[in-house]
Amino acid sequence: HEEEELTVIGTPKDPIARNFLKRDVLFGEEALKNRLALNLFRPLELGVIKDTQEDREFIAHFITHLIGLSDPEEYDRVVAVIGAPAEASYVDKTAIFDAAAGSVNAAMIISEPFAVAYALDMIEHTLVIDIGAGTADLCRVYGTIPGPDDQMHTGHAGDFIDRALIKEIQSKFNGAQITKDMARRWKEQYSFVGTHTPENPIMVDFSIEGKAMNLDITDCLQAACEAIVDPIVDNVKQLIAGSNPEYHDEFRRNMVLAGGGSGIKGLGAMIERRLSDMGEVNVHVVDDPVRLGAMGGLRLAMEVPEEMWSSLTLATR
Repeated sequence: HEEEELTVIGTPKDPIARNFLKRDVLFGEEALKNRLALNLFRPLELGVIKDTQEDREFIAHFITHLIGLSDPEEYDRVVAVIGAPAEASYVDKTAIFDAAAGSVNAAMIISEPFAVAYALDMIEHTLVIDIGAGTADLCRVYGTIPGPDDQMHTGHAGDFIDRALIKEIQSKFNGAQITKDMARRWKEQYSFVGTHTPENPIMVDFSIEGKAMNLDITDCLQAACEAIVDPIVDNVKQLIAGSNPEYHDEFRRNMVLAGGGSGIKGLGAMIERRLSDMGEVNVHVVDDPVRLGAMGGLRLAMEVPEEMWSSLTLATR
């Protein structure tokens, strides 16, 4: 049983909206579809729960909602493997455990890039670049759960591209009216970098001071997508340089590009080109980036010994 949901939560703005929607809380795409009648909340920022009581409550609602989608009544026990960004702090992880406590019997938090490597069965001297919405997470993987020194992250990821795209378009077209969700949809449909330029210009519809327009955003989208490349490349170089020198070759030749950002056309080739001064580099772009981390978490949940789950029971924390 598989479900995907955007981490967006909406509550009705007033009693009229509540009666119209017939619910107190809406989630994901449904919340976005009805956003004019809702107060929207995005309780995750840079991949972790925002540090407010309201956001902690919302993410707990969200976890309960997700588990409800998979008919948990059929099972005696619910356990969760939760992906967190590379380098997530102890405070961040505690907040995640607290949010899950009301919904699951036991939980394990793992690094998102490690989950990707585990799903691919590539846990021997692999460097994973996992570009999500809030963060791009990088991790050296070599047969064991990675430690803090094996991981790095940067905020140059999907949300950063959305903001950069809005800025680029508004500087090119004065008075352009664009929302974050419009920018996200265009990015998901058309994103590319200079190593894979499209044959035809990217024409999209938006308003300029209320007037409907159809305009070319090709150069704006390229600039926004390429803005994440240098910070990621710099982190890759640091992780390789800081590893055991005997394995530098293997890390250079076994790079995995995953996460939603791996869908940017030409990004793998551009990262290879920017790293070419380090020697022979091979970047493997995964086929199913959105599901891969979840599949790694599921596989890990099925393969860890039963006694390990009992030690992760939330009630005994």
